[in-house]
This record gives sequence, structure tokens and C-alpha cells, in this order.
Amino acid sequence: MNTHTPLLNGGEKGSKILSVNFNQDQGCFAVGHENGFLVYNTNPIDLRVKRNFSNSNRHHLHSTSSSSAATSSSSVSSNGQGSGIGHVTMLHRTNYLALVGGGKNPKFANNKVIIWDDLKRKNSLNLEFMSPVLNVFLSRIRIIVVLKNQVLVYGFLAPPKKFATYETIDNEYGLADLSSNTSLNSKEPIHKDHTKYQTLAFPGRSIGQIQLVDVSPAGQEKNLVSIIKAHKSKIRCLALNRSGTLIASASETGTIIRIHSTYNTALLYEFRRGLDRAVITSMKFSHNDTKLAVLSDKNTLHVYNVSPINDSSNKDSDSIINNSHSNDKKTPTNRHHLLNKLSIPIPIPNYFMSTWSFCSVNTSKYHTNKIDDGNNNEHLNDVGTIGWAGNDSIIIIWKNKRIWEKYVIVDKQSSNNTHHEASNSNGNWEIIRYSWKSLDSLNE
Repeated sequence: MNTHTPLLNGGEKGSKILSVNFNQDQGCFAVGHENGFLVYNTNPIDLRVKRNFSNSNRHHLHSTSSSSAATSSSSVSSNGQGSGIGHVTMLHRTNYLALVGGGKNPKFANNKVIIWDDLKRKNSLNLEFMSPVLNVFLSRIRIIVVLKNQVLVYGFLAPPKKFATYETIDNEYGLADLSSNTSLNSKEPIHKDHTKYQTLAFPGRSIGQIQLVDVSPAGQEKNLVSIIKAHKSKIRCLALNRSGTLIASASETGTIIRIHSTYNTALLYEFRRGLDRAVITSMKFSHNDTKLAVLSDKNTLHVYNVSPINDSSNKDSDSIINNSHSNDKKTPTNRHHLLNKLSIPIPIPNYFMSTWSFCSVNTSKYHTNKIDDGNNNEHLNDVGTIGWAGNDSIIIIWKNKRIWEKYVIVDKQSSNNTHHEASNSNGNWEIIRYSWKSLDSLNE
């Protein structure tokens, strides 16, 4: 039985979270806030690094009672440069992080990317641009910088060398994703040499388009760009799987999720989130690429089954659209409307022919969306960021509520829910909120 820390109450003040990002294997996540940044282990949740850029020269290390490993904590003199970190990106579990200033009193200018060496507690590299930096991605050999109308690729060198610049449509949310190319348990390598590739995805130059490029050394030499016409409306959210073989996307409408092959740009799956418009705030594939988790501003978490695809280059893409069935009884099956299975000699609207998530839960039942920040201001439509702690465990970090939650996908027939909270279920599967904790380190 997990020990739960009470959630933050509406009247409790705390340092405002400015960004939340998981690392490449989703085993850690970094939080940028008004006074610095924090790094946590994902599961079990455990504070690992705390950097406070406030006006203090204190510097110390201490151990936490919840872990035998040391948690690094320090306050670093800001020298009048401010303290807010508006964006933080981890490089796996190394001592290098990409930082961008933000908040009311930014530590760095918002048009600069600082590669921070946390071992030496100093800047290692920096890049400066003519416009604000909206997103940053790191690999061991690449630094990817996302601006409003450009995506730039640099070598992770001293000084950084620019390899490519890609023009995009107005991308005010800094949408992009970079495959991690870590080892997989999945049996679906669409390309035999996919481990030699590193896929970068970002909005194209026209509405609804996605650009795909290979930023590996071999890919940079070929300089090939693939274009996917994914939606009729502007792209609002996108996510690559770990191997970079699948790209999931949602438009501003937020009713349909589409998954394309990055190898041949074929449409593989089309899933329905709902009928009403919604903003998809976060999407993430599971570690083994068999599930896709989707979170919207309606606070509903959907999980879709993505069947293994052995070699899409040898398959008719039309034959696997909406296909989510398996001979394995323990494999979740995405839901369909009853009319989808009936032979009716009249046209049926696409809504009734849609494929739905195999399980979902509205997280609003566990916490209110109204937060008092100490100034009697209420924040609505909190933004949650998704990560996977395993192939059946989903983590959500909420920025305004400053809480961590773990949801577990269980088989209703074999689960014992006597010690769990009530859940929302579809078919034979359901999502249980298993544990939760306040990010109280921001208030210390």
C-alpha cells in the first residue's frame, strides 16, 4: 500500500511551475519554476536534484529519507541575473541540461539556450537567437532548437555547429518531438536499420502538415524531408514513439488522433477522442510502443492500443487502419460503436464507424480545476504532462496544481479493487489512480 502525501489545498502558495519535461526514457522528469529547477525520479517519485538560482550563495548536499541515494540540492548566486527557468530539457540521466530563462524574473534571456553542466554548476555552451526559444531537444550528438517559424539542428560540440535549418508554419507552442532510439522490447522495426536513424518531427509549412527529418549523421548527409498531410486544421500536438517509426498527431479540433508511419508516411491508425472540440495537451507512446496515452484540457486521459506492425512496407496500409485486435486475450481491444458491427444498407456517419480508446478516466473526479495562487486568482484548464512509468503505468504532472499522479491500467477480470479508488472503465479494462503526491519541494 502506497503512502500518499495530501494534495495541495487551494490556498497554499508555491513557486509557479513554468515547464515540465520527461527525459528520454521517461524515468525522470525536470521541473522549471520561478526560482530554478528540480529533477525527480518518475517512479517511485523521488527528488534527485534541486537548483535554486535565488540571491544566495548557499551550497550543500543532503540525503532524503525516502532513498539511499543522495539528493543534490544547492542555491546558486544569480548575480542579478534573475532565477526563473522557463524551459528545462534533460539529456538522459547525464549532468547536462538545456535551460531557457522564463517567468517574472528570468535567469537567462528567453532567446538563449544554455547547456548547463550540473556537475560543474556552470554554463557549458550557449546559443543565441533573434526570437524567443519555444522548445529544446537533446541527444548525445544533437541540440534541436524550436523557434516560432524555424527548427534548427546543431551538433553537440564546442562551439555548437549548425547542420540544418527548417522553416515551419507559425508554431507558437513549439511543437516538435525527437525519437530516443533506445533499445526496444517492441517487435515492430519498420525499418531494419532504424537504430541508425533519429527521427525529428515538427509542423510543416502548410496547415495540417508534419515534417519528418533524420538528424543522425547519415541522415544529415542525405538531407531528406518527408511530408505528412495529417489534418485539415493546424497541428496542436504530436508525439513520436521511441524508435521513431510512428508519429501520432492531433489538430486544434482535438477530436481525431492519427498515427502515421514515418517510413512511408502511410496512415496506420485513426482514433476518436470525442465529439466535442478539445485541446490535446499531451500525448506519449508506452515504452514498448503498444499503447498511446492522450490527455486533453477536459482532464480526460485516454489510452489506445497500437497493434504491433511487423513490416508496414510490405503491408497494405488500408488493411491496418483501425485494426486493434489480437488473438491474445490479454491484449486490450479498442472500442467500436455498436453500429460499426451491423450490416446496414444505408450510409452511416463516420462518428459511428470510429475507433475509440480501450479505457479512459476523467481525472477531475480526484481534484478540482480551480486553484488559488494566493492572490485570489483561479487558474482554469490546468495543463498536464504525460509520461510512462512502465507499459501499464501512466504518470501525469499537473503544472498549476503542482501534483504528481500515477494511473495504472488493469484487467477488470483479474484485478482486486478493494484498496483502489473508483475508476472509469470501458470493456474489460480500466484505469485506476494508484498513487499521488504534491510537489512540495517547490515550497521549501
